[in-house]
Amino acid sequence: MRSRATAIGLSLAIMALFIAALLSLGLAGANKQPGEPRLVSIQMDDGKQQAQGKAQQQVSSPKVAKLAEPPKTPVPSPPEPVPTTPPPPNYIKLSHDDFAASDIGAIGRRSEAVAAANAAAARAAATGPGEGPKGVHLYAAQWYREPNDAELRPFLAGANAPPGSWATIACQTIDHFHVENCQELDEYPLGSGLARGLRRASWQFLVWPPRIDGKPQVGTWVRIRFDFTKG
Repeated sequence: MRSRATAIGLSLAIMALFIAALLSLGLAGANKQPGEPRLVSIQMDDGKQQAQGKAQQQVSSPKVAKLAEPPKTPVPSPPEPVPTTPPPPNYIKLSHDDFAASDIGAIGRRSEAVAAANAAAARAAATGPGEGPKGVHLYAAQWYREPNDAELRPFLAGANAPPGSWATIACQTIDHFHVENCQELDEYPLGSGLARGLRRASWQFLVWPPRIDGKPQVGTWVRIRFDFTKG
């Protein structure tokens, strides 16, 4: 009971002190004269609202930054054309004779004339004077097929053919590479009978007829020479 009474007493004392404080505040305000400044309430949200309004205005109307234009590169003017000297004409100066020689239509006629002149010279050389029979010209024989020892041996059996001996005959060409009218020309040693043996074996000889301007001259005379060695 005592503790409860003590607690109630303390509570009442605290409440009395609180009421006395309130009354003192009211009496202090009642003693102020008219016209003296009084404490008024201040709203601190106005600055925040203005700051927010300015921020929204800045967001709503953002400033567009102008991009700097790149510097313009000066375009060089085209160079002026340099006058050039035209090259000399590409042709060859010909004399009257050179121009006439370049006539294509006359080439065939000139070739025929040259061939006829060569053939006439060959005929003149073949008819004489030469070392062949009746002074005919003799061409060096070119073998179509050279005779072998078996074909020559029967006709040279009695001949004397020491090492270094030789014999020469002249023959007239006929068709199929054969020869005829063969005649003895010379031999070494003299009197050995080698030229006579060759003349008798000549029916087997096959030679190319001489050619003039690429044409075989059948009927011309050729010289056939044999050199004998010790075998």
